[in-house]
Amino acid sequence: MTQLGAHYARGKMPLITVTALALVAGCGEDTEVPEVGEYAALVRGQLATADLDRARADHDSIAMQGEQTARDAGDFAHTVLLGTTMLDSIENEFLAIDRWTDPDAMADFYADPMTREAFGSLFASPPTVELFALAPEWVGWGDMRSGEPHDPHFVHLALGTLAASDSARAQEAHDQVASGGKQPSIDAGNVAHVVFLGLEDPRRFVAVDIWSSADNIEPFYTNPDFRAAFEPLFESVTEPVYQSTDWYQW
Repeated sequence: MTQLGAHYARGKMPLITVTALALVAGCGEDTEVPEVGEYAALVRGQLATADLDRARADHDSIAMQGEQTARDAGDFAHTVLLGTTMLDSIENEFLAIDRWTDPDAMADFYADPMTREAFGSLFASPPTVELFALAPEWVGWGDMRSGEPHDPHFVHLALGTLAASDSARAQEAHDQVASGGKQPSIDAGNVAHVVFLGLEDPRRFVAVDIWSSADNIEPFYTNPDFRAAFEPLFESVTEPVYQSTDWYQW
């Protein structure tokens, strides 16, 4: 277990126009921008047991033993969330967002057979692992730690493939939609919108939207004006929502 662990750890809305009902984001000129050179791994999967206390104990044991090894490899943040019943969620689906300083070390880590072996003790079947690079030049606001003052907080993922094949056009389309949504997003309870692009396929997109509460999440994302602005950005997209946990993380 020690050897495996060392490799694993890691109400109602106001009426909003199409322009304002943006991609839960804002013009980020007056907000903290995440550092350039940041990468993220999204690890998603069904836990091996429905007993969350047992699953937490299994995860925490592995993560505690592996934290220093993971940090030494460049994994500077390990965040654990569980799926809700909102939107495209799978209830109690495990999500880890691991943030890295080195894309090569990140890719090597998840390709390592020992990492996969460690995952086998936690998941019912091999989890989905996707690798991304931070896109700080895309419109966004807040940062990946903006949810920490709120217990619990919630994460909505806009996870999909962008419609535009040209990256400049894709960014322009996203930013136009996003720039109009800063204040409506804040008013609804959204505290961060952080964009990552696929490490190998830049059309692969994930926006991490962090919410201070669950109250307005479904009304916001199901509003017809929001859908009209949001959906044309994507060839395909899913929108799972996760809740923060007190599982072991750093």
